[in-house]
Amino acid sequence: MKSSIHLLRSKLQFFLRVQCISPQSQTTPERTLSNPWFGKGFCEPDQYKAAIERCSGGYKSCELGIDLYKDLAKILENHSAALRQWSTASQKQIVHSSEFGTTKKSWLNSIRAVEKLAESNDFIRENVQKTVIDKMTSYKNENYGKSFLQVKKIKEFEKEFKKVQRTWLDTLDKINDAKQSFHVAKRKLQIAQNAENIIKTDVGSSDDQISKAKLNVETRQKETDRCKSKYENSINEMEKAKPDYQKQMFRILESTDDFERKRLNHFNLTFNALQQAVLSEKNKWRDEIVDAFKKAIDGHNIEADIAFFNTNYGKDTKTIWPKFEDLN
Repeated sequence: MKSSIHLLRSKLQFFLRVQCISPQSQTTPERTLSNPWFGKGFCEPDQYKAAIERCSGGYKSCELGIDLYKDLAKILENHSAALRQWSTASQKQIVHSSEFGTTKKSWLNSIRAVEKLAESNDFIRENVQKTVIDKMTSYKNENYGKSFLQVKKIKEFEKEFKKVQRTWLDTLDKINDAKQSFHVAKRKLQIAQNAENIIKTDVGSSDDQISKAKLNVETRQKETDRCKSKYENSINEMEKAKPDYQKQMFRILESTDDFERKRLNHFNLTFNALQQAVLSEKNKWRDEIVDAFKKAIDGHNIEADIAFFNTNYGKDTKTIWPKFEDLN
């Protein structure tokens, strides 16, 4: 029994830790951008795809928002219909109940007051449709126009990034080739130097062997120096090209920032529009519901109902008492 309680307590503590950590961790970049681009420099090969993915994510968020708010509108519509059905059925039952007087009237009026929530829901639903769903749909259509199943604006960004990076990738390939050639030459030089040292220390080596080993080292040294020079020159060329390349990459990145900033601003407007739709001061039914409930409650006169009962059925009625009646 004790072990079972201990196990249950451990599971509960783990669950609580997960609940505390998960909401925060989901907002961190590595969770939000679960992709191979996290933790690398933007100007590295293919890192621009993180920006492209962000733009694509914005499009998906617009579609998600539209779907979610359509669901909300449908829920409000169904809720209104359910409230009206409930109100109609409830009033019929109250009418046919044994209740009477101001209690019956207040009961019916309070049911009708609740039914006004349906009208309030209708008002909210219409506002959500006009100020949230319709505007987000228009924004999506205006900013995420498609061509051959691809969003044109996002495709343009991708083409710009690829164009700028194409020359840069050629530069990196040259550097990598030069690096590989230098490393191969350097390894061969080290092998030649080791061989020369062995031959020099070998008393049985001939002058010809020593001479050939020395010549091989000199040849390898020249090749290594040539490869090293080519490698260093390719690095220098890259350094010269780097500022312009970086400037162009960041220029396109800033365009994607502006594109995303525009979407986020629209989402901010959407959040405010949703708040206004739900809490609008123009929602007259909110006040009508309050007034209807006030009238229903104020109209409930308990003593009047007690008096009504006594007048018709209680102490104020005339009781016919038995009297002596002779046989006529």
